[in-house]
Amino acid sequence: MKSRSQAEDWVQALRLFIRDTLGNKNWQIVEKKAGKTALGVRFDDGTRIFKYIPYKWQRASANEIKHFIEAVHYLHIKKKVPFEESFERVKARAPKDKLPKSKSDPQVLLDAWNKYGDFKIEQSGAISQQTWEKGYSKTYRKLEKVADAQDANSLLINIGKFNEAGSRTREENIQRVASFLRWATSKESGYLLDAEIWNPPPKFNLQDFKGKKSRQLQQRTQDPTTPIDDADLFELLESLNLSPEEKKHRVEDRAKEWSFAIKLMATYGLRPIEVQYLEVRRNGKDTLWCTYAKKSGGGIGQARRLFPLHPTWEKKWNLIQKIKNNSPLPRMKAGAAEAFKNYMRFNPVWKKLKEKGCKGYSFRHAWAMRAHLEYGLHPREAAPMMGHSLESHQQYSRFFNEELLEDSFERAIERRKANNKNV
Repeated sequence: MKSRSQAEDWVQALRLFIRDTLGNKNWQIVEKKAGKTALGVRFDDGTRIFKYIPYKWQRASANEIKHFIEAVHYLHIKKKVPFEESFERVKARAPKDKLPKSKSDPQVLLDAWNKYGDFKIEQSGAISQQTWEKGYSKTYRKLEKVADAQDANSLLINIGKFNEAGSRTREENIQRVASFLRWATSKESGYLLDAEIWNPPPKFNLQDFKGKKSRQLQQRTQDPTTPIDDADLFELLESLNLSPEEKKHRVEDRAKEWSFAIKLMATYGLRPIEVQYLEVRRNGKDTLWCTYAKKSGGGIGQARRLFPLHPTWEKKWNLIQKIKNNSPLPRMKAGAAEAFKNYMRFNPVWKKLKEKGCKGYSFRHAWAMRAHLEYGLHPREAAPMMGHSLESHQQYSRFFNEELLEDSFERAIERRKANNKNV
């Protein structure tokens, strides 16, 4: 019969490894109840902690136990990761025996992405199912093609290659994948991915992956959206008034819905998506509010009160009452801007306006133009009315050409003269 010391030579070998190879006398392994293995650590302040290792106290588990402790030690001592987090990271990957792995399994990355979707939609409620399907699903189709990347750096480089450097689509894909990796390597996800391999650069240090806009792309994205003028607006609305023979029930309903949406966008300077997020609030009088929370690099927008320009349109079209009555608005399953484009693609008036450079955002740009040129609002006043930062709002100045600026200057002089007869 073997002596106790002979039976536990594997334990002695592990303890010598911890003491001599890792050089740490404050770490030990012990057997706990029911044959469980525990790692005990004494910290510099004298406190102790025991954590269960997910392997049985037996010779057959000796290598797994050794590699587990080595991995925790590497993270905590070498990488300065807090002990609790180091332990949980390694435990989440058990029974893996090396840190870091030299190769990655593409399916592990893709499975983690799907869990990220559940987290974003169901658990945190940060985005809607529609947003996931509209944007994140497109990123996933690219991710599938490069999921064999060996680390975060190569993954972000490969994701970026699908789109032109500096383009909005490339920027969105990089941001989504980096955010996913940040979550998947955190305690919040249960350390689904090894942080030593998949931890991405900091949020504001992704520019090299996004790339710099070429001169051609810079020119295209800097071209201002053409504001739609009042005369063209009324012509467009008139084109949606169907003749009696055209008034088939479904067609007529859609025309009314889009006419209502266009009137809202024009009167309040709304983004196309915002027509779906309107409510009436009572504060001495009925006022219209937009509750859409636009997300950007600068944070999440807040609900804002809307101001009609022109006020006569609000009354003429009875817009507040229609919102109170839940008057129907168009369905926008493909996204608001896309839905608008699809509906208007055969409209002859809109075709003519597109040639001038008009888009779904033209109604919003027209509001900004009226706010400054006709109503004399300062950018600091107009920006919050539109849900902008002042910096973003100043980009709208691109549609002020020399002729418009001269008209604005002359009106400013006239206002000054009216207020001060000595001028």
